[in-house]
Amino acid sequence: MADIRPFPAIRPEKEDAIGMGCLSYEEILERHKSGRLFRQHYSEYYIYEVKEGNRVQTGIFACASIDDYLNGVIRNHGEVKYEVTEEKLSQLETDKVQNIPVALAYHKQPNIETICKAKKCFAPDYHFVTPDEAEHTIWALNDYSKVFLVLKAMEGTQEFFIVSGNEIAAASAAHCQDIRKANRDYDPSAEFNYFMCVLLPYEDIVEDGVVSIPKFQPNMFSHAI
Repeated sequence: MADIRPFPAIRPEKEDAIGMGCLSYEEILERHKSGRLFRQHYSEYYIYEVKEGNRVQTGIFACASIDDYLNGVIRNHGEVKYEVTEEKLSQLETDKVQNIPVALAYHKQPNIETICKAKKCFAPDYHFVTPDEAEHTIWALNDYSKVFLVLKAMEGTQEFFIVSGNEIAAASAAHCQDIRKANRDYDPSAEFNYFMCVLLPYEDIVEDGVVSIPKFQPNMFSHAI
């Protein structure tokens, strides 16, 4: 059973969304501290569609369990083992913010496809076109019944493959384990037990062994750990 849950994202106001991709990590932190980025008071999934020409790809931003990563439910694509980089680990330990998602591939789930299609009939939370002419449309999924269905569908998914962000996943796991060692009475539901991810149907992004990930706008979402 996989634990892929919604999360209280740090995100921009609508009018600031298109410029997020140009910001550095330091600028993201400054905007969050100054209140120009806000953190949701409740947890949501985010359905993120990218349209480039005639190609349309959809991912779901969420948070994945580090225990699933440690136990092999979430695996590196191609079974390659990645070492923790000191830079990534130090960044997480100091700032306690993750602003780059780990891309996870999973085999398509009909229930999730249906939920995404239905949600796209409503007005989006964000819609903008980047200079490379890619069209970005994002819907926050916060309806309890729909969130529950996504949770149950993900629980039934047997395996996920990391197709991008291996170093981030490894650093997040190391950071989590350090906190657990320092505090045996840690809260297992706390955010440091999870890393931000974007869920992508394997069939939509892998062809002949080659992975093609949608060009999501950088810095749209961050995860406070």
